[in-house]
Amino acid sequence: MAELFHRLGIDPKIIASQIIGFVLLWMLLKKFLFGPVMGLVQTRTTEIKATYDKADAELSAAEQLKSQLDARLAAIEAEARTKIQAAIKEAQAAKDDMLAEARARVEDTIRRGQDDLAREREKILAEIREQTVDLSIAAAGKIIGESLDQARHRKLVNDFIDQIGSAKP
Repeated sequence: MAELFHRLGIDPKIIASQIIGFVLLWMLLKKFLFGPVMGLVQTRTTEIKATYDKADAELSAAEQLKSQLDARLAAIEAEARTKIQAAIKEAQAAKDDMLAEARARVEDTIRRGQDDLAREREKILAEIREQTVDLSIAAAGKIIGESLDQARHRKLVNDFIDQIGSAKP
């Protein structure tokens, strides 16, 4: 075999020294290069995993916060609807109070107007009665041709008007 190596130009001592050099280089690289590089890769992998975990936690917290905000918003909207309904009821009550007050004023005005009308009517009726009495006395005086006592005539006419007034339905 030594002859075969010699014909091919292979020196077994060089090959053995190269194998030993390669193994030594491999051990040195493993200790000083592969170890630290693998440590850096492992550290970076851990950091990336921690970043992903942190992002997932923040996403979860954001979703929880969103759901809390949605619940708060729904509660605020419900409270706003309640306040609007209360305001509508209050406005309706105020409107009803105003209408009742206006009706009361109108009824009071109508009642006062009717009272004024009744007083005015009584006043006019009294004036008509007085004029009727005066006309009746004057007519009776002309018909009879003599003058009767003014007080007696007035009493007779007033009694007659009262009888006619009480006879009406």
